[in-house]
Amino acid sequence: MRPPRLNRRLLCIKLAAAALLGGCAHLGAPSRITLDADDIARLLDRQFPQDRRVLDVLDVTLQAPKVRLLADRNRLAAVLDVGVRERLLGGRWQGQLDFDTALRWEPRDRTLRLHQARVSDLRLAGAVAEVRTRAERLGAALVERVLEDMVLYTLPAERAESLRASGVTPTGVAITARGVEITLSAATR
Repeated sequence: MRPPRLNRRLLCIKLAAAALLGGCAHLGAPSRITLDADDIARLLDRQFPQDRRVLDVLDVTLQAPKVRLLADRNRLAAVLDVGVRERLLGGRWQGQLDFDTALRWEPRDRTLRLHQARVSDLRLAGAVAEVRTRAERLGAALVERVLEDMVLYTLPAERAESLRASGVTPTGVAITARGVEITLSAATR
């Protein structure tokens, strides 16, 4: 039989080891999920084309964007091909739209969403100057509304559960030179 002092020491060592190992359970788990520029382009391709009507006057079609990472500003930039049809007089124009957006993680439904989308330029070819200016202004407002909060990526339930079992959960997002990085942090119990 061990002396009581040795039993207490062993018990303290075991408790300390259990606490240390329990607190480090997530150390083997990844610290981030990275989506590179090609992944982002594929994810956005699934969302397009988009057809929208503006004030019952314009029909706007948006095609899949070409994406660039703006790591220095923590934003994505994209160029979309745009088609506009004016419903009253039947005018049609093609053009391009440039926009940039931040991203945010929504834990409620495990989604990565566009956030603070801003149109920087909309160019329509072939329209009369007055109509083009009006269409560009309305089109830019519509596109910002369509893009805002658009789901870019949904973390599959099985992957979310696997991460949770490893002791981590997605908590934030950053745009880096490597791609879009979803940060994983210790899950709250």
